[in-house]
Amino acid sequence: MKISHIAKAVALASFSIAPSVLAQTILLDGKLDEPQWQQATAFNTFYKVVPATLEQTKKQVNAKVYSDEKGIYVGIINYQSAETRKKQFNIKDNFMQGEFNRIYLDFGGDGSSGYLFATTLGGGTQDAVLTPQLTTDYDWDGDWQSQYFEHDDYWSTEVFIPWHTVSFHHSAGENSQSEIGVSIQLYDIANNFIYASQKQTISNSDFYLAMPKVSAEIPNQQQLAFIPYITQQNDLSDRQGDKGQTDVGFDLIYKPAHHQKLSVSVNPDFGQVDSDDVNINYSAVETLRTDKRPFFTQDISVFNVQAEQNTKLIHTRRIGAGSDDGSENITPIDEAVRFVHQGEQLQLGAFAVEESNLDSDAGKSFYAARAKYRQNNWQTGLLTTHVKRPYLDRSASTLAWDSQYQSATWSLQGALLLSHIGTDAEVNTTQTGNGLSLNLGYQFSPNTKITNRFLKLNDQFDNRDMGYLVRNDWQYAQSEFEHSVNYSNDWVTRVKHVVKLSHESNGASQSLPAWQTYSSQFMLTTGARFNLTFDYLTQGEQDNLGFNTTAFTQPSSQGVRLFYQSPYVGDFSWAASFEYDKEGFDSTSTQYAVDLTWMPHANWSINWNNYLRTGEGWLVANQQNVISEYDRDYFASNIIVNGLITEKLEWSSSIQVAFLDAKTQQVFAVQEQGELLKQDLDTSFEDNRLTAQFKLRYRMGPFSDVFLVYRRGSVDSDSYDRDSIGQNSYGNRTSTLWTNPIEDSVTFKVRYLF
Repeated sequence: MKISHIAKAVALASFSIAPSVLAQTILLDGKLDEPQWQQATAFNTFYKVVPATLEQTKKQVNAKVYSDEKGIYVGIINYQSAETRKKQFNIKDNFMQGEFNRIYLDFGGDGSSGYLFATTLGGGTQDAVLTPQLTTDYDWDGDWQSQYFEHDDYWSTEVFIPWHTVSFHHSAGENSQSEIGVSIQLYDIANNFIYASQKQTISNSDFYLAMPKVSAEIPNQQQLAFIPYITQQNDLSDRQGDKGQTDVGFDLIYKPAHHQKLSVSVNPDFGQVDSDDVNINYSAVETLRTDKRPFFTQDISVFNVQAEQNTKLIHTRRIGAGSDDGSENITPIDEAVRFVHQGEQLQLGAFAVEESNLDSDAGKSFYAARAKYRQNNWQTGLLTTHVKRPYLDRSASTLAWDSQYQSATWSLQGALLLSHIGTDAEVNTTQTGNGLSLNLGYQFSPNTKITNRFLKLNDQFDNRDMGYLVRNDWQYAQSEFEHSVNYSNDWVTRVKHVVKLSHESNGASQSLPAWQTYSSQFMLTTGARFNLTFDYLTQGEQDNLGFNTTAFTQPSSQGVRLFYQSPYVGDFSWAASFEYDKEGFDSTSTQYAVDLTWMPHANWSINWNNYLRTGEGWLVANQQNVISEYDRDYFASNIIVNGLITEKLEWSSSIQVAFLDAKTQQVFAVQEQGELLKQDLDTSFEDNRLTAQFKLRYRMGPFSDVFLVYRRGSVDSDSYDRDSIGQNSYGNRTSTLWTNPIEDSVTFKVRYLF
């Protein structure tokens, strides 16, 4: 039967399958040759969504979806000849530089959350959770499997996702059939084209609404999962008397039904097996880091509140971070518990985490609760958090009321934010703050949209005990207009124009410096990309350099950026950028970046990133009302080697160095009215850092691994007179950092899912 529209494919979602067929099992080998695939829902019409011409094709990709009592299977056939396709393995959740398929699943069929499963021609994988606001969080890891198969004229992949992988509500209709949203994509790496089974991508507000639905009979199942672990870490350096540490703990997960889950951890393994990237940050804005710890990545979409400028009420990296007495960089956690209920209209979630008290009562307690009600295109909910910090005699609470509406053209998200800090029970000092976040978008067409963002936080708002914010005492507004023009010629396939206009001010109604940006993004027929960006920073009062420094006038500046990315085909690819701008009071700066990738084998890749910024106008607050303008050179380099030794044994390594040379140009004292008085001071300094990690991972199965990790790191930061800065070569600095580590450890870890 010829199928020409997705609607016809969806109509074939439910079939009467013979018992002899049901008794067989699909073998994940990528071939799609089992009889079940003949009975599966077929998606034969795909649309070109990048560039968004929406032209239909039946010759580029076909897909089938089948489900049984175990889970959902997705089979995809990609019609790319052997000489035109790119095969490459990638470490889980790393950048994919081969042909790959994306599968989006909305298990509840209601847009309450979605999940991304991506697999490459080469065996690499990615997975992520999608929030109702269509943001993507790659920290989430799921229990699923995939396999690919190669033919001369096509390559195919089979993916299996068990029902117990996620928590979701499913409402059984006639014949106990539930509706699951399914969207399938092929990324054609040679052209940078994306073909999809629906006309929308996650950049469209109606992605969930227009998602094709597949009927599935989902059995009511209970699940009990037990994941114990043991970690042995040995310190090889001479800086500590304690040379070894052994940790043993477990996670226990119980699901009485698909829409409910209870997670309990005892002495959970919240230590990272992956090091954070080197980061030299002298600004007043904290670096926002991701979190791969399993307890926090599961069901995170239930607790999501979408607020602008990365404002978060829950930033899980706070939990288990440094102790309040400064004795521990990572505070041990005794226990953690979380419960989630996802009903047809009502979602509930709560978690509690208790850090170790240590000897000084410096551990913290974290609590959060979430309730959300949804109906068709809209939802509304409450989130509250509470943190107890007995060592500081401090308690902190936050509350958010958020709502969302989405249609085929409109998208609206809003949140009212409250914070309350209580300190010193005898004096009973309190601080209460509030905030408002709004996001309003309109989709004119698949190639044209506008988004308006607004955030206002008063000077008393403080959510940093569990959350994250760029700053408070802030009013931020931005309008972004995006328009793409698609072409059919010999050199370009799409040009995307983006205009961003913004305004910032503080509670004193002072205008702050704000960025105005125009960029053109060219997608070339060769598969390469070229971007041209013009930036203009308006004149304003700079009040956020740190140390509560008095605001002073920062003049306007402008800059231009060029970026080129080579095609991803072949064994070698590269990207480079150049930026020229003005910074500080009246100085110029240049910035260069080069990314080189060599893939000597389909299972191996070597990536070398280099970044250099040099200029004479870098402003830093050294102490309250004292700022320095530096002649600054900042160089960072990272060499990454990833590969597959055997089918289940992975190797990954990274060596990162960063060197900052800051020579004092001028030092100013900031007066009460913002006047700047020159000071006869030399505040020059160097900051040199190195981190290295070498990791072997043996994959036994989902949440079942053996890790062997060697880590080494060092920091050398000190003040020098101006003439001494930069006299030592980068090679000598690297040697010094390597031979004088402050971290030098070997970690062996085993975890296993029962």
